[in-house]
Amino acid sequence: MDIENYIQEAVFQEKEQHRCFYEMIWDSFKEDGFVITDEAGNEIDAVIKAVALQNLIGEFIYRLYDEVNETGFEDVLEYLQNLGYDESDIIEYCENNDEIDTDEDDFEITLKNALDYTTEITADKMLEEFSADDLFDYMFTATYDFEQDFVFDFEDYEEMQAFIDTNHEQLDNYKEEYPSVMRWIESGMIC
Repeated sequence: MDIENYIQEAVFQEKEQHRCFYEMIWDSFKEDGFVITDEAGNEIDAVIKAVALQNLIGEFIYRLYDEVNETGFEDVLEYLQNLGYDESDIIEYCENNDEIDTDEDDFEITLKNALDYTTEITADKMLEEFSADDLFDYMFTATYDFEQDFVFDFEDYEEMQAFIDTNHEQLDNYKEEYPSVMRWIESGMIC
């Protein structure tokens, strides 16, 4: 199975409103080699990193709109099982990464640790690639219902970027309205 298409369809299409944000970040990650989707053996890593992106958007939504962040290890497990991976494959992946704490008696904890670790390094990578201000603009634009202020329907992330560029002043006002969310981004987006 083509892991890139699977991630685009199964993970990133789940919420159409967030799709442009995911694609923009994902393309940046691929360009930098943070995710590899065109070589065998990287499927588990790519899926966990894709879910980590979902987790970060979910955490942003939680902090901005006080909605529950529903992204979790169950999502990782479902996506990987759909690809034909079982618990032993996932445990092997986790054991091969010294940074992931594994619990040989509890698969669930091991998978949660993998998602937590991956979410942390994904947040670090996002802050390495983009400024905190830009990340706020991207995540806010991807999650906010602008119908009361603007009309939008982005075909791709270039259109999303053009929208951000032309509405920079309004987005700065939102940053001032949500200083705790800006502090969360600036301090590493720890979930």
